[in-house]
Amino acid sequence: MNLKKFDSNDVFKVAIIKTWLIDNHNSFQYLLNEISCNKWKVWLEDKATHIYPCVCSKRDQNCIFIETYYKLEEIVELHSKEEYFNTLVESYKLIAQDKKGVLDWYKKYQSIASELVFEAELSILIQLEPYKSLKIKLNENEFRNIIEFQSIFNELEYNQIIKP
Repeated sequence: MNLKKFDSNDVFKVAIIKTWLIDNHNSFQYLLNEISCNKWKVWLEDKATHIYPCVCSKRDQNCIFIETYYKLEEIVELHSKEEYFNTLVESYKLIAQDKKGVLDWYKKYQSIASELVFEAELSILIQLEPYKSLKIKLNENEFRNIIEFQSIFNELEYNQIIKP
């Protein structure tokens, strides 16, 4: 259960994250069953996709570790879809000049875009008062298609090219 690796300003590649996840898998499984935080007990029971923020008055190291592991596992899973997002971006580029084609493309992939949450920097709450968090910076180059897909949707929506 070592979070010191991430307590730096380094940018982390997915390969490093995967190794850390493998090295810490047993600790994660063990702590899930031992943790007193209700948030993780509920998640362990139903595996709900949306995890609410921790509301414990004092965050213990085990809870911080579990949340870090969980968020990094989500990042690795999202990264595994990078080639799929490349296909979506390339299909958009083929129809980018065709207004009807863009509208059809937008409608087809809107639900994916609305569920896609990617930030190049993860933030894990360490302490509420005074506020302190662990920042984990990801290598944006490894997520370039996901970022470009998000960017296309943001441009279409925010510039009102497409009215949702």
